[in-house]
Amino acid sequence: MPLIASCIVDDAFYDELNIHTSGTDGLVEVSGKLVPTVSIVRAPNATLNRFVPIGTREASELTMTVGGRVANLHPGAGKWTRGSYRVDLKLEGKRYRFAPNSIATSQLIRDGRKIFEPSMGDEDGDFLVQWLVNRDDTEPADAAIGYALAVAFRTGAMGFLSLLINGAEMVGPG
Repeated sequence: MPLIASCIVDDAFYDELNIHTSGTDGLVEVSGKLVPTVSIVRAPNATLNRFVPIGTREASELTMTVGGRVANLHPGAGKWTRGSYRVDLKLEGKRYRFAPNSIATSQLIRDGRKIFEPSMGDEDGDFLVQWLVNRDDTEPADAAIGYALAVAFRTGAMGFLSLLINGAEMVGPG
C-alpha cells in the first residue's frame, strides 16, 4: 500500500496543512503556518512491508519528530485484531494513541481524551476529519500528529470478527 501523493489539506481548526510524502525515501511530513512540522522517516535499511504505507511498523526502523523534538513512537504489530494496529507515542510528557475504531476511521487520543477522528480514502488519499473537542481543547501538534499518523499508517482496520467472516485473504503478512 503506497503512500498518498503530496497534497494540501484544509483543516477546520488549523487552516492549510502541507502533506509531503516520499515512498522511496520512506518519508511523511506535515507542516503548516499554525502547526509544528511533524516528520516520520523510515530507516534506509528497513525491511519493507508493502501493506504499511510508510513501509514498516518496527519502532526501531522509524523516527518521528514534532517541531524538531524526537517523539517516542511505538506502532503495534498490525496483525489479527483492530487494536493491534494502534500507534502509541510519547512526547514531552504527553501520551498519544492513534487507533482504528472502525473499518474506515481511526482516532487520535491525547492523555486519555479522544480529540481527532480521521478517515482517509484508499484510492485518492482524501481526508474526512472530525474534531471531537472544541478548538480551545486542542494543541497545534495534535493536528500535525494526527494527519502524519493517518498518512504513514492509514486509517481504520477490520475487527477480528470481520476477518473471520471475510476471510484471511484480506490480511497481508505482518
